[in-house]
Amino acid sequence: MLALLNPSPTLTEQDVRVSLRMMVWEGVASGAMFSLASGGFLAAYALALGANNLQVGVLAAIPFVTQVAQLPVILAVERFRRRKAIGVPAWYAAQLMWLPIGVIPFLIDTPGPVAVAAVIGLLALRGLFAPVWATTWTSWMRDLVPRNILGSYYGRRLAIITGTVAVVSLAGSFFVRWWEDVSSPDDTIFAYSFLLIGGSIAFGLAGPSLALRAKEPLMSAVRESSRSAVAILVEPLRDQNFSKLLRFLFVWSLTSNLAIPFFAIYMLRELELSLPTVIGFTVLSQLSNILFVRVWGPMADRLGSKTVLSMAASLYLLVILGWVFTAYPDTHVLTLPLLALLHVFAGIAGSGVALTTHTLTLKLAPDGKATPFLGMASIGASIGAGIGPIVGGLMADFFAVRSLQVDLSWTSPSGVVDVPALSLTGYDFLFAIAFLLGLLSLNLLAALREEGEAPREVALGELMARASPAARTLSSVPGLGAAASFSYSRLKRVPGADVAIGVTAYQLAASTQAAVRSAGRGRALARNVAEVVGGALGKSLDGMEDIRQHGLEVARHATRGAVQVGDDLADHVGRVARGAVMGTLHTLAEKNIPALDALRGAGYGTVQGVVESGQDPGEAVAEAVEAARQAAAEFDVDPNEAAAALAAGALDAAAISGEEALMTVRNALPSSLGVSERDE
Repeated sequence: MLALLNPSPTLTEQDVRVSLRMMVWEGVASGAMFSLASGGFLAAYALALGANNLQVGVLAAIPFVTQVAQLPVILAVERFRRRKAIGVPAWYAAQLMWLPIGVIPFLIDTPGPVAVAAVIGLLALRGLFAPVWATTWTSWMRDLVPRNILGSYYGRRLAIITGTVAVVSLAGSFFVRWWEDVSSPDDTIFAYSFLLIGGSIAFGLAGPSLALRAKEPLMSAVRESSRSAVAILVEPLRDQNFSKLLRFLFVWSLTSNLAIPFFAIYMLRELELSLPTVIGFTVLSQLSNILFVRVWGPMADRLGSKTVLSMAASLYLLVILGWVFTAYPDTHVLTLPLLALLHVFAGIAGSGVALTTHTLTLKLAPDGKATPFLGMASIGASIGAGIGPIVGGLMADFFAVRSLQVDLSWTSPSGVVDVPALSLTGYDFLFAIAFLLGLLSLNLLAALREEGEAPREVALGELMARASPAARTLSSVPGLGAAASFSYSRLKRVPGADVAIGVTAYQLAASTQAAVRSAGRGRALARNVAEVVGGALGKSLDGMEDIRQHGLEVARHATRGAVQVGDDLADHVGRVARGAVMGTLHTLAEKNIPALDALRGAGYGTVQGVVESGQDPGEAVAEAVEAARQAAAEFDVDPNEAAAALAAGALDAAAISGEEALMTVRNALPSSLGVSERDE
């Protein structure tokens, strides 16, 4: 046992691979335990114990406030240089603490203040052990994970953990629902006890046991052995660039945690949703987290963690603001769909924030001094995250009996019509204030410098164009209620809206691209592509209510994704383009999209997608024009008019792509359209 706790002077490639795999499984086990002791479960457990908003905030804050215990751990690691020996035993102790927390309802009457106080006290005690593991684990992984795969490895690890959390959370929620059906109302709280006790035994102990099997690289020798404890702890604060990161982490953690811990409470108490429904939304968020972390990880490796972090954080702020409208001014027919949409975007944003805050901290921590730098970053974020829920709880109680109402009135001979222009009550204030304060954190992040970071616009361009660093003009997409042209200059002024645009465009293009890859080969390729693209597009548009306003953009992104076929279909790009345009136009005609919008967007997307995939746009444009003529009857327009509209969109895209692409497209268009004379 003691031998397993010793660091290894050298590690082979096999040692590194095995250790990284063990750390993935450690995260899976710990994530499963975390899923049963946080979020909706912790909120429901707290309400069953009789906790008020402030006490809920305190419960949410404890794991973060106790992170100050990392200070002595940093000094211990710097002195003894044995992270595994310090961290793993503490992790065993922290995970075992869930046992007495789960036993409380068997020993103390609930609901009641004594039970709430007991949980708070035991969580505080657990908080003395958990930071020990957090500090040692971060420093350990910093030396174990190769720098060139930081984003990819942590992205994959996060995706696997999140998938596990989703499955365990859903199973736990159904267990609670089953227990409520078979037990008396007074015994309902025991469902949470069984989850905590069983989870601690099954998952809690598995995490540190798996970490024990991973090897710890030997820490480098201390260069300044005479440094005082104060000097070690203060050094990260004196690093100008790293101190900017610390300020961002503190402010971001504080402002985001004003609202995030109360999402579940809001759904359970104010919206009166059942626990399985709340957990179901959480699982939806986790699934979107899994799907999109595969995008954020490689993007962070290529373009920089700071760039991706700024995008993900701004999207999260938009999500927080969106909660104001879930019951505006009361619950409405769109409450549940809006909650679903917010959870999807929260998962996407949350995966980016969690991944890049970690990788950015690792990158900025200097070699040989990682432990104090990483520890101070964790403490700074944790203090902010600890203050946030407490302040949020106080604010929630304060605003619970207050409201702000601004109405617009229209008076006419037939009567008076009142329209609520602004209505904030209770938790609405919390969400709105968190959004406004979060803007400050984005400004702090902008001042930070990361080596190799790319401009935000390039990253957004890649998100829109699927791995195209040559960013094109960004634009709106369906469902976001914005401009119906290529420009989205007004919408992008709302923080996070530009990222939401990119994410939605990415998903639409990805769905048609995946469909084309399943279309097969041969002479029937164009027909097959038309069928699968039309089917994929139809599914993507189901449930969207403002499609007519965005027909041009829908056509653009559908065809753009479909023609990005890769090398395997490069010789058939013309038939792919023909099928993509036919399938897109057929589906949009069924949706009553204006003909010229659909045709112009299809032409633009065809050229954009072909150029982005490195193919010659000439053949694709020629086939797309013929597809437009063929689809003209479905839109009840003249075939020549349809061809001219598609050609206009193709020329718009070619003009942005460069002179060579523009000339190629012009030469490929039929002379009957008079393109050369018109555009010279």
